[in-house]
Amino acid sequence: MDHWTPGRLISTLYRRCQRHLDRRFAELGIAAGHGLYLYLVELARRDGVTQTELASRLALDPASVTRALRRLEALEWVSRRNGEDGRERHVFLADRGREVLPLIQWVLEEWDAAAAKSFSLEERQHLEMLLGRMTANLEEEEK
Repeated sequence: MDHWTPGRLISTLYRRCQRHLDRRFAELGIAAGHGLYLYLVELARRDGVTQTELASRLALDPASVTRALRRLEALEWVSRRNGEDGRERHVFLADRGREVLPLIQWVLEEWDAAAAKSFSLEERQHLEMLLGRMTANLEEEEK
């Protein structure tokens, strides 16, 4: 394989992003590395979702989500409450999670700006559209 396929490029970009974010979060004293920030950002969009919905929205397996939520609860960044029927647990941002969220969002915006600094607005929009289509294609494959 002499050329880089889109999948390989995306994988490399993901690893570079994770290394950068883990380093920046550590520098700022935020325990949001290793993907924990994803949960806070998603809960900021839709607080109170079920664990199952959260796993689906983040494209993660439920066991990984449960482990991460335990870590986030220990940090007092999220809380979980039983649903009406007692079978599902809903996840909410806790006060400490809301406090750290703006700094996490700032670091994410910093990364996005650095990664796309040489892109025009049109190129950014086109890239988002293409990546969105790739995501939709793969979601359809999973069904």
